Amino acid sequence: MSDQPEIEIQRQTAFGDDGQLEVTETSVETSLEDFGADVDHRDRDSRLDRPEASEFGVDDRPAVEQSTEGDQSTLFADTDEDQQTLAGDDAAARCLFEE
Repeated sequence: MSDQPEIEIQRQTAFGDDGQLEVTETSVETSLEDFGADVDHRDRDSRLDRPEASEFGVDDRPAVEQSTEGDQSTLFADTDEDQQTLAGDDAAARCLFEE
């Protein structure tokens, strides 16, 4: 038996067209998607299901595969080590998003 009391719903209300709360006969279900949010519906692994180390201080977990594909851009250009900008600066050290 639970120590928490059972909550009984007496009435459900919703905002009407005039902005006032009105009692509704049916339940109203909403989601963040109703307000324009992108909701990820993929099934995710629980952190409890991830492998753990065999003992403290030893990280013998299997390596996690990293995906190279994604929506993010690189912060620095892919350049040769000796490549320079037109101004003569080192091109590898130049951030792509500097103003």
